[in-house]
Amino acid sequence: MALPLQNTLTRNDSLKALQRGEFNNIRLHQLSGNMNPTMMWTTAAPFGLVTLASSVASSGTEGHPDIGAMYVAQTGSYGDMPNPVFPNTFYAHAYDLADPFGNITCYRAGCCPNYIKPGAFCHGCDQYCDSLNKTNFYMGPIHPRDKLPVGQRLAQACYGTVYEPNKAPVRGPIISGCNVQNGKLTVNFNKQLLGTDTVTVGDYQRHNNASFLQVLTNSTLFCLQTAAGPTRSDTLCRDNGDGKAVLFPGVPSGDFQSLTTWPMVNIDSASSSSITADVSAFGEIFGIRYAFFNSGYGDCCGLNDPTSDPCPLASCPLKSSNGLPATPFIARVKDGKCECLSPQVCNDN
Repeated sequence: MALPLQNTLTRNDSLKALQRGEFNNIRLHQLSGNMNPTMMWTTAAPFGLVTLASSVASSGTEGHPDIGAMYVAQTGSYGDMPNPVFPNTFYAHAYDLADPFGNITCYRAGCCPNYIKPGAFCHGCDQYCDSLNKTNFYMGPIHPRDKLPVGQRLAQACYGTVYEPNKAPVRGPIISGCNVQNGKLTVNFNKQLLGTDTVTVGDYQRHNNASFLQVLTNSTLFCLQTAAGPTRSDTLCRDNGDGKAVLFPGVPSGDFQSLTTWPMVNIDSASSSSITADVSAFGEIFGIRYAFFNSGYGDCCGLNDPTSDPCPLASCPLKSSNGLPATPFIARVKDGKCECLSPQVCNDN
């Protein structure tokens, strides 16, 4: 349900568009980072929000390569809802519910749905084309085709928030802090919000997936959203995490998201409210993030061959024992401890 707004002052017109439900063509750097608008929803009815599905670089899906910044913006930079920016709200994640065949290499090669273009390379496209022959995209491969899991999560969040509060799980793990000691990273999750649930780690290596838990190895390249600079060799960081724009002369935009800058680490273990990872190979780390997908690997199967098996829904590893996925997060690491982007707080270190 889209709700009207009371006459209030916001930080910028783009935020007003977000509050009205106009999610297209929003400038992400104006929404993410240090966002603290003065606004409120009307209290006529709760408002439900679905976080955007992830995007693969070649898919044409909206959001790439800034989908991580949009995840931050969609919760008003608080990392959870309801919150002071978006009271009387509930939400469901869809970042792990991308189309099973999110990489559309076969589609663009002209291999399907029912024809093959002359000279097209279509090796390994059988499953992909069979899927499209059964259920083709509507208006092209922009949005995931499977809507049922999204609806189920949103309905559950509504039930557990609006109709029967605290009688149904409404969220997965949410970061509350982290620390790095002797080459071991420990990420803590909010125990109060977990309630009786626990943190679980799925067998992501079963499908040749990656953990999509990443660490930052270059302190100067922390950036939520990049854009072209004055010359081809320059990059503009539109939001450095503090809501400020910074120009990086002579630094290619790809450096900000590369797997050298943000290498992935394996999740070694999990307790009821935390996970650990070995980061000793990287020396000092300067940030962590999970399920940000800014590198163009649009889902937790994103490192697989583009014509390989479909990516199972909800295959990202971090979940609650209730089955709901962890909220994507990003944080700086200073002096071995996490600092989330304001106004989100994660000082449980």
